[in-house]
Amino acid sequence: MNFLVTDESMGGIGGDLIANDNYKKYQPTIQQHFEKQGITNIDNFNFRILLEDNIELKPEGGIGVSDSADFDEIYVESAGLDLSKLQE
Repeated sequence: MNFLVTDESMGGIGGDLIANDNYKKYQPTIQQHFEKQGITNIDNFNFRILLEDNIELKPEGGIGVSDSADFDEIYVESAGLDLSKLQE
């Protein structure tokens, strides 16, 4: 997945997720949370963002996943990141 900066002042990033087999195991439950709440977040699952070099991002504002059974897109967003550290 490729993240884009969505809100520089809030340290926000977002991007489309390509579901792997591990995600697909939990997808029905994630979609149920989405239908009830409009988003699934770290209160529902232990979502983590790992970069290619195995560095884990720890956003202060959490991680949210929008995954509706009615659409093919899965959107991941996060806020509260120090974006200057991502550019190093």
